[in-house]
Amino acid sequence: MNSQTWSILTVVLVVFVVNTECQYLKFKPYTSLMAAPDPDDKVWTFAVSGRIKIYSYLDKQGKLSGWTVDFVNEVCKQARKKCSMVLAEFTECTYTDRNINYPGRGLNAGWFDACTGYTVTEDRLSTYDMSLAYLKAVSTFAVLPGNPSGFDPSLDDYSNFTITHLTGACSNAACMTRFGKKYGNIKIAANLPDAKQILANKEADALFYPRDNVTDLDNLSPKFHCEIKNSGTGIMAKKGSPLVAWWNPVFAKWTKSGGFARFCKRASKKYNFEFECLSSPTRDFSDYLPHEDKPAWSNLFSPNL
Repeated sequence: MNSQTWSILTVVLVVFVVNTECQYLKFKPYTSLMAAPDPDDKVWTFAVSGRIKIYSYLDKQGKLSGWTVDFVNEVCKQARKKCSMVLAEFTECTYTDRNINYPGRGLNAGWFDACTGYTVTEDRLSTYDMSLAYLKAVSTFAVLPGNPSGFDPSLDDYSNFTITHLTGACSNAACMTRFGKKYGNIKIAANLPDAKQILANKEADALFYPRDNVTDLDNLSPKFHCEIKNSGTGIMAKKGSPLVAWWNPVFAKWTKSGGFARFCKRASKKYNFEFECLSSPTRDFSDYLPHEDKPAWSNLFSPNL
């Protein structure tokens, strides 16, 4: 073999080694807390009803807008994920049958990846994978003006009253049970207008609703917290979905950096409304995330937050 041949082989070998090293660097495992881009160009879809003013609604041009839309898009931007908001009836996310909440058809069938704005509760953790909470949550008993039935939410026994709640709501039989309340008849409403009509028809005495205020009704005290300790409203995904695994660490880091607080401040000015953003998503990781004994990103939060 002459010197020219050896020179050619040497050049080929050098190119091979350099190319191999570059490929190794190119595909080196991603170790940052920020989520890696999806290699398959997956678009993560988040469902909203489009019927909740300020949070998700169709503007005058028919464009889906609101706090929730802005929030999801910002977290996805932080995570370097492609995301899209889709419209769906809330019953495609969850519904109630015989006092048990089940996943809706749309979420189970994969029409979308997650549902937004759902309170993190013990019963939901048995059915869904829930993200870290981002907004405070509260539930209220509401009655017809003047409270004609004399319903008192501070009673321990509701057996003499008929309670109504929206299908799939966190303000349900399971929540009342956790508060030690005895109850008798529960009538499930298809939506809020239906619940109000049920009250007007005297088919129920009180509405248990997952908000702090229901317009056109008398809102009673005390308020109730159906959510688990140190949580609130979060993202709800199908059991086993990879979504929560990338969402939580990114949202945690964004919150720790002060980005979420700044986002909420800007949103309050934009929508002229004070959103009840959580200053820290959670402190009780073992209860909140049953599938993770102690997530690697949990040290992003001080126990004093």
